[in-house]
Amino acid sequence: MERSGHSAEEFLLPLFPLGVVLFPGSSLPLHIFEERYRILIAESLHAGTLFGINMLNEGKVATIGCTANVTTVLKRHEDGRMDIVVAGKDRFALGSIDEKGRPYMVGRVSYLVTHDEQVDPGLASETIELYNELITKAFEAQSPVQHFNRQDSGISFVLAQKSGLSLLQRQRILETPKENDRLLLLKDHLRDLLPKLEQARDLIRVVQNDGYL
Repeated sequence: MERSGHSAEEFLLPLFPLGVVLFPGSSLPLHIFEERYRILIAESLHAGTLFGINMLNEGKVATIGCTANVTTVLKRHEDGRMDIVVAGKDRFALGSIDEKGRPYMVGRVSYLVTHDEQVDPGLASETIELYNELITKAFEAQSPVQHFNRQDSGISFVLAQKSGLSLLQRQRILETPKENDRLLLLKDHLRDLLPKLEQARDLIRVVQNDGYL
């Protein structure tokens, strides 16, 4: 059974609060334009260090975030702006803000300790099936059916990236300690979402056919 808590060891981590939720193992394109975050990214690139991305919602910074590193610099603009791609690494808990005189936020954080959990294969299969149904309907078969390792303890983070979750739903997935609990949240969400998607498609067909189905 999986148990989660905070690592006893705290460390300082530069923070980049954003209106997004970054999952472990995911990639996220970012456009860096604020001076303080140009400095943060430049330092991260120079030293090869991690920084943290925390959800910023209504002015509040979430206490559970995900470490990240820059994997690709897509473009450097003449005025100093950058287009980059970052990769999510590990979840962490923000304990406090450390005042270090840096232009960006620095947090005193600890990693979330996660122990092995046996993934429920039936639950994983149901969730994957619903996910593939969503992808097929949403992209009209332009995206191939995805095959996943049903024993992967991080599959929920992969599925959550393209499951039509709201910002707060994504944050809830990130904060949920156990993989089976995350899969259950996703399964319930997808079961609720799929009929709504069908209704939306019916409405689109009505409009396209001038009111005649």
